Amino acid sequence: MADDVLARDRESFLSSGNAPGRVRAEVRSSWQRCSSWAVAADRFAPPYQPGGVDPESRLLRAAGPVLDAMNARLGELGISFLVTDTSARILDRRVQNSTLLHVLDGLNITPGFVFAEDAVGTNGVGTAVELGRTTRIDGHEHYVDELVRFTCVGVPINDPVTRRPLGILDITCDANRDNGLVTVLAEQTAKAIENRLFEQQTVQERALLAHFLSGSRRSHAGILVLNDRVQMANPQAARLLDGVEQPLLWDHVGRVLAGSCAAGTVDGDLPLPDGRSARTRTMPLRDGGEVIGVLVEIRPAVEPAAPARPGAPLTAPAGLAGTDRAFLWACRAARAALAARTVVLCGEPGVGKAVVGTALLRELGDDPVVRDAARAEVSGLDGWFDDLHGVLAGPPGALLLRHLELLDPVARRRLSAMLGEARADGWRCVATFTCASSWDDLVLPGLDADQLRLPPLRNRLRDIPALVAAFAAPRRLAPEAVQLLMRLFWPGNVRELRGLVARVVEATPPGAVPGLTDLPPQVRHAAPRLTLTRFERAEIHAILDAMAETDGNKKDAAALLGISRSTLYRKLQAAGIDLDNTTF
Repeated sequence: MADDVLARDRESFLSSGNAPGRVRAEVRSSWQRCSSWAVAADRFAPPYQPGGVDPESRLLRAAGPVLDAMNARLGELGISFLVTDTSARILDRRVQNSTLLHVLDGLNITPGFVFAEDAVGTNGVGTAVELGRTTRIDGHEHYVDELVRFTCVGVPINDPVTRRPLGILDITCDANRDNGLVTVLAEQTAKAIENRLFEQQTVQERALLAHFLSGSRRSHAGILVLNDRVQMANPQAARLLDGVEQPLLWDHVGRVLAGSCAAGTVDGDLPLPDGRSARTRTMPLRDGGEVIGVLVEIRPAVEPAAPARPGAPLTAPAGLAGTDRAFLWACRAARAALAARTVVLCGEPGVGKAVVGTALLRELGDDPVVRDAARAEVSGLDGWFDDLHGVLAGPPGALLLRHLELLDPVARRRLSAMLGEARADGWRCVATFTCASSWDDLVLPGLDADQLRLPPLRNRLRDIPALVAAFAAPRRLAPEAVQLLMRLFWPGNVRELRGLVARVVEATPPGAVPGLTDLPPQVRHAAPRLTLTRFERAEIHAILDAMAETDGNKKDAAALLGISRSTLYRKLQAAGIDLDNTTF
């Protein structure tokens, strides 16, 4: 399409919102996204994110020599080379032509400035981040006026092993639709950077192997070393972990990582397929200041847990959605335990402990009597116990006790004695206990009870489509809206998701299908620009927990985690988290 025709089509879209069909589909879609984000075409103001650029990061260590060589050979031709992170923030730049250097400096096309689509409209960097593939934007295909003078080609730089995006390589030059070589050059440069990343990767793998061999030599325990690419186990660990579902293992590792501190070790219990449990000691492994994996020492528990009932179904309770293996294992263990013991469901706020407990009791044919420990603050502790005693004096049935974390240890011991008698009389009881990560202490000491943990929603992201469908019924959300919800961290867990879906459906006219633009702006902007692995989510959760503990002080949070402040910035920004707009 001729430049003057494209310029008229662009002006027509900016004035009417209707993109002509002759505009390339990927450009037309980008313009529509920019319009939904209310990007101003006549105002160019890329946001600046100070600090946090680590010149020793894997990406920049690999890219630096490649950029130097390309700039020395071709820089005088009037082209610039940019490297950005996955949130479109410029990390490094090479430009040799003095005229182009002056222009780029005048437009803040320099390290630290962010060129995401929702900030500066359609461009080679931000649009490549959104599309995840080589993206060329010529002249008036740019959304913002100040950029129409350029041709920009952005190429994703991917981890050569996992193929996950690490950033963008962008080549910028004067607008010239007929210059086909600039696309080839950009792709070859990005490939050269990926080749250097592959050479670096072997260094990390050798470091993990060294940790594995060292751990195996100094301990007779089972040793497991893993990250999102590598898993190594000695024979002892392999025997203990035989049959353990991978999602369950990752849920365990993620949970202990989220609770880890600067000392770097966390003790825990891992359920095994035969109903026993194993004691674990988990520690993050670092290469410099960066966590590259974890080492888990595994030993059989001294007192094996009672085995799950043979043939118990690995399904969600009736009326509940979910296929996550850790969630289903907890439900199956609870079903088996309810036949003979009290069940205590532990987990973070909002994971659905009371909902699951109610559903499990109803499967046994009983609508439970519900008593909430929060009422003890209103009626007094003695009054609350008197009321509960009156309930348990009646015909046996089902009982759901909520928020036991509000009772002090003395009150919980008193409750244990009462529930032991009720169990003998035929009562079936489920209790809930809210805790962030550590749940090793007995909630009801002295009582024959099974203590089980429901996983947080950030570890059940594949369940989100089914949960959204259940919460929105009989309505539904558009697939792209559901996909964005799967990229959030959900600190409020299932309760937060249910509330958001309810608000979105309520605010959308009957018959309409809520889409991306119907989600609250803060939700759209909070979503990372890439889907994170469970290992990466565990890292981010640990960082956010440390930020909360230190009242948002990034320096103190980094010290608490035993990492540098630049590493903390880099990991959050790589996940697409805006530090200036995050509530801790």
